[in-house]
Amino acid sequence: MRGKTSAILFASLALSLAVPSRGFAQGKIRVAIWEFENHAGAQYWYSNQLGPAARNQIDNEFSENKLLSAKFSVVERDKLNLVLKEQGLATAGAVDPTTAAKVGKILGVKYVVMGGIDKFNVDVTKAAVGPFNVGGHMVQSFATISLRFVDTTTAERVLSVAADGDVKSGGGFLKGSSLSRDTEWGIASETIQKASRAVVEKLAGGDYLERVLAAAAPAGGVEGKIIKVEGTRAWINLGSLAGIKVGDKFNVFNVGDALIDPDTGAKLGADEKQTGNGAVVEVQGKFAVISFTGAAKAKDTIRKQ
Repeated sequence: MRGKTSAILFASLALSLAVPSRGFAQGKIRVAIWEFENHAGAQYWYSNQLGPAARNQIDNEFSENKLLSAKFSVVERDKLNLVLKEQGLATAGAVDPTTAAKVGKILGVKYVVMGGIDKFNVDVTKAAVGPFNVGGHMVQSFATISLRFVDTTTAERVLSVAADGDVKSGGGFLKGSSLSRDTEWGIASETIQKASRAVVEKLAGGDYLERVLAAAAPAGGVEGKIIKVEGTRAWINLGSLAGIKVGDKFNVFNVGDALIDPDTGAKLGADEKQTGNGAVVEVQGKFAVISFTGAAKAKDTIRKQ
């Protein structure tokens, strides 16, 4: 009996630690990952490949990291490229947060994840030994990658985080020879991978993730989006995993652009209008169905009463 009681207490403790301290539930937050810029210079033949390598690795990490994949939904890259093409924008190169926020709104995402390679360096040390000019080489590479979350409603930076990655490699060589292009790129890409993983792990740890989630949360509690509408029924992107149950009541809002003070640049709020309300009639793990009155359409915001 005592063992059973201890097991129950342990399970309760684990559950309390797993539930966020905020008093609300959230569906997955939609994000778009922008191309990463190379701020470290172009002294290597592969310099223009460093940014795309970082972007691809971070995209993968968002999917493979269990904590991040449970909190974020990443827009497919082809959808981002299509919007950029329609807006006459390139996927690479410097871009201001306002432009990123504009593209993010079109995609229906909360955040645009931007970033870059702030530092990158490769040092190759060679030394000849003996009468046959046989020696060895030591390669040391280092990279710093930063990423930041830009809120598409306000174009403000919510969070910025950076981390490092390094690779050390050594081996024999004949005097006068150099590293092959494949070897050079292999070392460079491994360094970028390590720095990318490090910055994502840093994001998922500490209070960084908590800050991003808190900034995305509505002041009043549970908030989500309408997926689709059929008649007076609307599918929403919150389900039982977010604590939703049959009978829960929601208001429907059409949210417009952010209102910015022209003199101070301060965010004053957003132009929004309540268009309807309804109650949950069906619940699945990741979505629910509400029966509503008034007006509602896909991508409208819903807030729990």
